[in-house]
Amino acid sequence: MARAIRLWIVLFSLPLAGACGVAAGKTSACEGLPSYDKSGLTRKQYLPCAGEMVATLDRLAPQIESMIKGDESARSDARASVRELRGLMKQAGGLKLMERWNDRALMDLNVDIWNTATHHDACMMVAGQLFGKPPLGDEKYREAAKSECRAYRSSYTEASRAYRRLR
Repeated sequence: MARAIRLWIVLFSLPLAGACGVAAGKTSACEGLPSYDKSGLTRKQYLPCAGEMVATLDRLAPQIESMIKGDESARSDARASVRELRGLMKQAGGLKLMERWNDRALMDLNVDIWNTATHHDACMMVAGQLFGKPPLGDEKYREAAKSECRAYRSSYTEASRAYRRLR
């Protein structure tokens, strides 16, 4: 009887476990990149992953702009997108993205993506100042927070241009 119960539990839990795995473990082009050597990765190896990062940045830009305009609901979407971007960067090698690669254009792209992500991290830290009444949305800090949240624009533009040029 105990074996039969265990068998039924396993049979019923497999579809649930599979569904949870699909929902939680979205695959990415950044997963399973070849190991880095001194020269970095080739464009063929790396550009699909870089494309996912740039696509995340493309989704993130209007979310940040909406936050700057006062749309508080955009904040949670932006926070999720920043988390997704950091996850992709971690899968791609984390700090290894900042090492010297033979392909200078890929190295520059990595720097632009990294700088954009850093600006977004800083924006998320001060995003509370964009909304609400004092002390959370203290007017004397609101403009500084907006300025911080706008700081991503040039590095994002460069990353987007560089990726599209390399494709």
